[in-house]
Amino acid sequence: MRLEGIRPSNFSGPPLAMFTLSLLILLVYVDLFPIYHLYFWIAWILLFASWGISAEISGKTLVLEYAFGFLKIRISSEEIEEILILNRLERGVLLRYAPKIGAVYAVSLIYALYRYFTLPEGLLLGQYLWIVGLIVLSSSMILSMIIPFRKTSYKMFGAVIALLIGSVLLWFKTWTLEWIPWLIPISMVTLLAVHDSSDYIVLKTRKGKYLLTSNAPKDKVENALKTIMEVLGDD
Repeated sequence: MRLEGIRPSNFSGPPLAMFTLSLLILLVYVDLFPIYHLYFWIAWILLFASWGISAEISGKTLVLEYAFGFLKIRISSEEIEEILILNRLERGVLLRYAPKIGAVYAVSLIYALYRYFTLPEGLLLGQYLWIVGLIVLSSSMILSMIIPFRKTSYKMFGAVIALLIGSVLLWFKTWTLEWIPWLIPISMVTLLAVHDSSDYIVLKTRKGKYLLTSNAPKDKVENALKTIMEVLGDD
C-alpha cells in the first residue's frame, strides 16, 4: 500500500551518508572547477539518490524507497516507538529531530568560510560564486532548522540577510558586479529551500529516527498518518 503524497527524507542512515558525500564533493569542487566535470555530476547524482521517492506499507512493515528505487529501508511495526507531526508542535524545531544533517550543514558552512578566506584573488568568477553560494545555502538551512516551524517569515528574513552578506563577500573578492545575474538562481534555490511548506512526520524507532515529508493537502497527510498507525500499530 503506497502512502500517497509521502516521501522519506535524507536526514538519517545511508541517505544522509549519500547527501554528506555529495556535499563534500561540491565543497572541494571549487578547487577542481572547471576541469573535472565528472566529480560535479557524481555529486548531483548522489544528491538526487539521497532523496526519498516513496513510502509504502507491506504487511506490517513500512518500506522507504531511496536511490531511484534501488535502496529500500524497511521498518517493522515492532521497531516503531512513537509517531508525531512536527508542524503541529508550537515550538518544534527541525534541528532537534534531525541533528545529524544540522551538523553536516554546520561543517559545510565552516569549511566554505575557510575556503572563502583562503581563496586568492584573480580566480574564475564561477569559483567565488560556487563557494559563496554554499555559504549562503548552508547558513540559511541552519537558521531554518533552528527557527520554529510557524515562524516562516523569520526564516525568509534570515535567508535574505544571508544573501545580502553573500553579496558583500562576492564584492570583496571580485570588485565587480558581473556576478549579479548569477545571484538570481542562488537566491531562488535558497528561498525555496527555507520556505518549506512540508509536513514533517517523525518516526522514532529502536534504531533511530526517520523523517517523512509531505506537500500533500492536510487531509491526505492525516489519512497517511492514520494508515501508518492502524497498520503498523499493535494488534
